[in-house]
Amino acid sequence: MNDRLLKDFECLVEEQKIIGVSPQGKEFADFDRWLKEFPEYSNSITQWNRRTLNFLDRADVSEFSQHSIELGNLAEAFLIVMIWGYSGDARGPARTRQIMEQPSFLDSLKISIDFLKKNEVAQAYDCLVVSGPKHLSTSFGSKLLYFFSDSTEILKPLIFDRRIFQVLDELGMAVGKSPVLTSKQYMDYLELASRLAEKLNLSLSEVEEHLFIFSGLIAGNYGWKRKVSFETLTDDQRNKLALLLANSFASRLSNPSILLNGNGGGQYGGYVATGLLEGVEYELHSTTNRNVNLIEPEMIRIEWDLVLLRGIAQTARDLLPINN
Repeated sequence: MNDRLLKDFECLVEEQKIIGVSPQGKEFADFDRWLKEFPEYSNSITQWNRRTLNFLDRADVSEFSQHSIELGNLAEAFLIVMIWGYSGDARGPARTRQIMEQPSFLDSLKISIDFLKKNEVAQAYDCLVVSGPKHLSTSFGSKLLYFFSDSTEILKPLIFDRRIFQVLDELGMAVGKSPVLTSKQYMDYLELASRLAEKLNLSLSEVEEHLFIFSGLIAGNYGWKRKVSFETLTDDQRNKLALLLANSFASRLSNPSILLNGNGGGQYGGYVATGLLEGVEYELHSTTNRNVNLIEPEMIRIEWDLVLLRGIAQTARDLLPINN
């Protein structure tokens, strides 16, 4: 297990708890492109567009898909999940049409939903992903199970795609050798997520969502992370974030020290983190104003909004000369 990377993941979790919103923002739906491929669903697509202004988040997809399932419109429920999953990817409509035109398509959806109602997740996964329609692999099959399930049980479906596979592999927690899982491997993933949820005091779905965002942070993709303005945060939130950054920064140094920062000398409260790295002295002023200031070994000023976009743990690493 990669203990250093796990600490960075835990830092992201704490960061999001302080901010108080889910880490993933809205995804561009590109409904116009989907409408061209699926004119038979024009009423629903137009309504979805009007309700969301062409940007979907998980709550939207859950609401729309569950509503369609209640009405017996399983293909429509499938469609909204695929729109969100492809997130503006131009290949999405044509690939989705290929799946929907297969003879086993609707039966697979119906049977998997019946299994989900009985909380038989492995059977639902096997029906939809292992023996279901072609081209519906773990990535999109697990998205469907996630949004189609309304279970309140502790163990319930979660999304598993290439990004989750990669981040679990980086953390030393891989449940398979590829992003395509067997039914047993998928259940192993849910058990792993359940243990992380208990350890981090998160819901099961929150674990997956944080893993997804973390995969982007360590790979340099920030398009999925919800943007947060430091100006909108309360004084208490700013203080907690400043302390979290100081702790993350100091944890990478030898002889670390964290002190309260004063208001003099052009500083604005917060914390001062100091320590040594390869014999070089570092001093970071994690303020509660607009900027974070690296004082030693050279003066660097960074806006808090950029820190929140990059992530606190990633910012702490970037301010040091090694990727530790």
